[in-house]
Amino acid sequence: MGFSTLVRNSACVLLASTILMSCAGQRSPEGGPIDTEPPVIISTNPPNYTTRFKGSSITIEFNEYVDHRTVEGAVFVSPSLGPLKFDWSGRELEMEFFEKLRRSTTYVVTIGTDAADLNNHNKMAQAYTLAFSTGDDIDHGGIAGKVFGRRESDSPLGIMVFAYKLHDLNPDTLNPTTTKPDYVTQSGRNGEFALRHLSFDSYRVFAIRDEYKNLLYDPETDDYAAAPSDFAITPYDTLRSDVRLKLAREDTTATRLTKVAPTNQRHVLTEFSSAVDTSSLRSNVFRIVDTSNQSGLRVLSVYPMFPKMTTVVVTTDTQSSKAVYRLSVGPLRGANGLRLNPTASSLVFNASEANDSLPLRIQSVSLPDTSKEVELHPEISLQFSDAVEKGSVEKAITLVDSSKNTVPIAFHWLSDASVELSPTVKLASSTWYVCRVGMRNIADLFGKKGRDSLKVFRFQTMDEELYSSIEGTVHDSDSTDRKGDLVVIARTIVRHDSKEYQVRLTEDGPFALRSIVGGEYVLLCYRDRNGNKKYDSGLVHPYQSSERFVQYPDTLKVRARWPLEGVELKLH
Repeated sequence: MGFSTLVRNSACVLLASTILMSCAGQRSPEGGPIDTEPPVIISTNPPNYTTRFKGSSITIEFNEYVDHRTVEGAVFVSPSLGPLKFDWSGRELEMEFFEKLRRSTTYVVTIGTDAADLNNHNKMAQAYTLAFSTGDDIDHGGIAGKVFGRRESDSPLGIMVFAYKLHDLNPDTLNPTTTKPDYVTQSGRNGEFALRHLSFDSYRVFAIRDEYKNLLYDPETDDYAAAPSDFAITPYDTLRSDVRLKLAREDTTATRLTKVAPTNQRHVLTEFSSAVDTSSLRSNVFRIVDTSNQSGLRVLSVYPMFPKMTTVVVTTDTQSSKAVYRLSVGPLRGANGLRLNPTASSLVFNASEANDSLPLRIQSVSLPDTSKEVELHPEISLQFSDAVEKGSVEKAITLVDSSKNTVPIAFHWLSDASVELSPTVKLASSTWYVCRVGMRNIADLFGKKGRDSLKVFRFQTMDEELYSSIEGTVHDSDSTDRKGDLVVIARTIVRHDSKEYQVRLTEDGPFALRSIVGGEYVLLCYRDRNGNKKYDSGLVHPYQSSERFVQYPDTLKVRARWPLEGVELKLH
């Protein structure tokens, strides 16, 4: 082989190798231990806190090779500099901008936690912030806190935190579904976030799980949380810390009336597309008229069918034979708080000719006969097959212990057909109790009574020595937002055997959660500002601030006969 031939062959091999390498693009190094460390930014140009900046590009260097696409998608600049040009060289990224920089302005470049390395797609542990100014000073306002997932199992990493400046803006007109934020950051591995180098202004803050990465809130797609209030950042109050944001999912679909069907001459089943809000369920919300002469059919009672709450039974006067009726529903709300869709709130049905002949019965009970390990402050729910005369029920139910001593009970009516029984005293440990329901003494709205003479439910209480408690103190440092009870909740972290205990306090101070099963618990407290007995994450648009809450930083391990004491919950 001649020298010229050898040179040509070598050149061909070199050219082929070069083409293969260029086609491969970014590749993870092969072999060696698995990379579990997140990427870190080790230098920037300009350096952090540079003033009088006059350049047109920024350079950022990582400690390892990173996934270009994830980094470019995690770059946020406040105020916006418009489209950026990205130029990579090894582990170094140059970002070139084309808009003219504003005078005496602090710019904040954030690399969010979606940025990942190339080796094993490890995401950055915390968002990185680079601040520089075209003037003599760097803005030093800040808002910091923590984001909590919608469910305990949800990762809090990578949640977007949006901040909107309210200066020269009517806050009621702010709509994050169409307006992008002034400042952006992302939460870290434990949900912590920090919006740094904010100018002095008032801010409205939201946490958004931005599924489309469009810096907008998309209802029913993005999880969201509104902050408990707007924040004023001033020269005298430059930092708002410990802001807590718990995500929720908004349901913007109005409930619809989907079906109306009489079961007999006195009962009509109404079905809805989603669960109804029982607090808005009233007899006068339902109206029934004969379509031939517009005469009304009196509605005596309405009650939901548990547990789905999508079916409502309407009890009426006797329907006229062969009549055609129209049932209309007025200002009823769905469980999501939205009013019934007005275009789907009325349906026509034919009168039933079937007699109302079935006797009254107990349709379901929350505590089956011979239940064991029952709590010492139980709540026993009874669902009857029809609306009942409440006075007759309260006279017909008794609770006695194994020594035949009567236990006083309170009656809480969930609907016209369901009642919750609660002993007004603590039950004895490891003791059998008997609940007797005299069905022949209970009447429905038409005076019809139960066929069975007596229904009996027996249960045994738990051994108190095998259980424990969590005791501590709630401190609320906010002197202005004091409306509503404080609710303390302990919730197991085991999803297949979920248990929840709670206590309501009228003011901050000592609390005690007793008779708790052993296990690992998340402990939290919130101020139930609107009194609806659930935590509310606010609304994005129209705006509504969230209720204040605190979650204990550590998981609590509860062991039998070993009460946990001295737990402190600090609500800000």
